[in-house]
Amino acid sequence: MPKTVLCRLPNHVGDCVMTLPALRLLADSGFTPCLTGKRFAEDLMLGMGWRFDPIEGHVTEDFSRIRELARDLGGHPCGLLFPNSLGSALLFWIGGVRSAGFPTDGRRLFLDRPVPEPGRMHEVERFFTVAREAIEAWGGSPARSAPEPELGLKLLARHRAAARNILRDHAVKQPYILLAPTARGKHKGKNKCWPHFNELAEFLRALGYTPLILPSPSEKEDARRACPSATILPPTTLGNYAALCERSALVVANDSGISHVAAGVGARQVTLIGVTDRDRTGPWNPRATVLGTNGAWPEKEEVFEKIKELLDI
Repeated sequence: MPKTVLCRLPNHVGDCVMTLPALRLLADSGFTPCLTGKRFAEDLMLGMGWRFDPIEGHVTEDFSRIRELARDLGGHPCGLLFPNSLGSALLFWIGGVRSAGFPTDGRRLFLDRPVPEPGRMHEVERFFTVAREAIEAWGGSPARSAPEPELGLKLLARHRAAARNILRDHAVKQPYILLAPTARGKHKGKNKCWPHFNELAEFLRALGYTPLILPSPSEKEDARRACPSATILPPTTLGNYAALCERSALVVANDSGISHVAAGVGARQVTLIGVTDRDRTGPWNPRATVLGTNGAWPEKEEVFEKIKELLDI
């Protein structure tokens, strides 16, 4: 039975957070997760205490990095693939990593342990399933059969200190509510952003709350256009952002990476959906409220009333 498992994280923020119950299952079942993925995930996962080695998206450099990692881990280590892509399986195969994963995207040939595709389920459950089945294939005993009700993202003291410093340095009036009015890309050709965030920001100011946005570098202009009435601060790391979610009175987001970061720390949150399926990608957080359905955004009055109820106003 392998002791260390090289885990290829997904390429998107929300998906990375949703792997946490699966990664903890590995750790609780006698394995040591070693993480690799895009560089943004390093700060996000830092508090979990597992080794992280970035890959940069440059094919030849990434192949060399994975070969290096495989040697560091004793040569031909076992790996777990969370992405569904052929490229992720090919990267581990060429790097000498014996992978377990779902045989999606025609990649069965490159998997040492193909895991049968499960039925329709939440992404947290899907990631958990591939980890559980891999553990059994490697001769281990899974510590539990289903994911816990919370994601359990851990933060470092420096993340929480950075959050305090951000609020102090920018003189953010307390209490504040974090808004995430943008969402990268489209879902089946449809915009993933609720259209009333600026009216929401004005509503929150009238209630005595500071509507606060910390967009990523690539989303700064989109955030300004979507919500000019909010207080918009410079970008920060995902670990610091998670700590700001933890301190906020409420997080209001589209079904996006930020919704899952908020869920990771168990923040009180409202997630707004209109083109995605809450049963597959909704926040995995018992404190979360989800408004809207796949095909119908919530009306702004419904959102305003729910926020007043959650804030006990």
